Amino acid sequence: MTQAKRPTGEDSRSRNKKVGAIARWLLPSTGSYCLLIALFLLVNNSWRFLIDSDTGWHIRAGELILETHAVPQRDVFSHTMAGREWFAWEWLTDVMMAALHHQWGLAGVVGGAFLVLLASYAALYRMALRRGADPMITLAVTIFAVLCGIVHWLARPHLVSIALMVAWYAAVESFRRDRSRWIYLLPLLIALWANLHGAFVVTFIILAVYAAGEWAEFAARGECGAASMWRVLRTYAVVGALSAVAALATPYGFKLYGHLWRYLTDAKLLSTISEFQSPDFHMLDGKLIEILLLLAAIAAANAIRQRRFVEVGLLILWGHMTLRSERHVTLAVVILAPIIAEQFSALTAEFADRATAGMGRAARVLRTARGWYRETMGIDRQLTGAFAAAAVFVFVIAVMGSGLAEKILSPHFSPNRFPVAAADFILRTKPEDQLQGRLNGKMYSSDQFGGYLIYRLYPQFKVFVDGRSDFYRRGAVLDDYDKIATVKPQWSELLDKYDIQWMTLRRDEPLALIALMSGRWRSVYEDSVAQILIRKPVQPDQAMDSQTNNVK
Repeated sequence: MTQAKRPTGEDSRSRNKKVGAIARWLLPSTGSYCLLIALFLLVNNSWRFLIDSDTGWHIRAGELILETHAVPQRDVFSHTMAGREWFAWEWLTDVMMAALHHQWGLAGVVGGAFLVLLASYAALYRMALRRGADPMITLAVTIFAVLCGIVHWLARPHLVSIALMVAWYAAVESFRRDRSRWIYLLPLLIALWANLHGAFVVTFIILAVYAAGEWAEFAARGECGAASMWRVLRTYAVVGALSAVAALATPYGFKLYGHLWRYLTDAKLLSTISEFQSPDFHMLDGKLIEILLLLAAIAAANAIRQRRFVEVGLLILWGHMTLRSERHVTLAVVILAPIIAEQFSALTAEFADRATAGMGRAARVLRTARGWYRETMGIDRQLTGAFAAAAVFVFVIAVMGSGLAEKILSPHFSPNRFPVAAADFILRTKPEDQLQGRLNGKMYSSDQFGGYLIYRLYPQFKVFVDGRSDFYRRGAVLDDYDKIATVKPQWSELLDKYDIQWMTLRRDEPLALIALMSGRWRSVYEDSVAQILIRKPVQPDQAMDSQTNNVK
């Protein structure tokens, strides 16, 4: 068994200084300050959580499930794929989002995201401490992990996977270090996870890395083939197999695996989704990832010195995944942060040992300072920070239902990004105007607007396309949408094909300009963000010209 290095921050004096039971729970720890800094960053970036319109359709899908008491099997949100088989594979998260929205509106959705992230970062900090990392180094690394993930702070189901990955990772590490039997509960966690978000599939790859890494560590100790090695490898295999079976406990069964495989191996589709692109190292988030990978490389080098090959394998795996897709950084920091904190703590302790080994004045001063630091950190390790943590969570929950929500949570879709005023106009349009052809029939809009329009207009109106790219990829809709949005020569014919009678477009986008110039469309609404075009009635001579062109 590979044993973790125990905390080096407690000497005999700090061990003798016991903190009282009440003080342990009431006094803030270093982890408390970590949680407060994370809360500060969340509040200052609360505007990010609703910049993706997919939040809208997730809420409406959850409401549909609560209303019908069934998970949808067919699409109800679009007119282009209406009735086609649809995998709402994040259905349980959708239900949670709908419940929060029912209770507190969008403030509940954003506040719920706050709570998930705060719990995740608090647990991540504690996990690194249990691995023997220095509290101050762990504080710095955890906050850096928070900064790396800011770019993907969106009120969507993937946030749940961050918390679940922390729990899963802690259980696997407890087996690796202490041979704890908590690992056998992981199939139950996977059964839950599979109904919340599809990221559970990566755990099978991570388990393989653990098995290969432990085999290498046994071999490095000259214990290759030992009975203890086979017990460890058998445990990983059994847990992996049971987890794979447990993931079938969803409304879609085996179909979920097939859907995820098609989605994650569709190179053409993924190439069109910005989240799946490689990091842009010219941008701030790309530079943070660059620093993360540099720290990971240093940690990997030190882990090789210690013959800790599991860490090396995890660092290589997640370094590769992050370079392939920036989206993976949210889970990469969960895996990498504890390793980086542990390895840098070991390197710092090694440097301090050398610096305080001499008999000179400088060495004596450093020994004194180090003794004080160890004593202080020894006390800090005894503090749970429970009171401060509870206060933070109670504060967020209280804000969700108070007048402070607007200022702290930014619970609204930005009117500078989404057709908020245009949707108001649509909803104000009288039924008799719709019957007269003003906003009657099928609507076209972009995928960026789609989720928001589902949130505002469903079930009165259905969308052309939205952010469910995995769903629309199964037909010709995405290809046709691309041709319309980029105003390819056949754009008008495709709008006729789908019987589009009106369009909600971004103001001054090429399609809007060309449509107006064609003479077949007219504008009935326009603001700084969006405009609404309706199809003009076809005159007899225009219809004849159209038929002639079709014959030609």
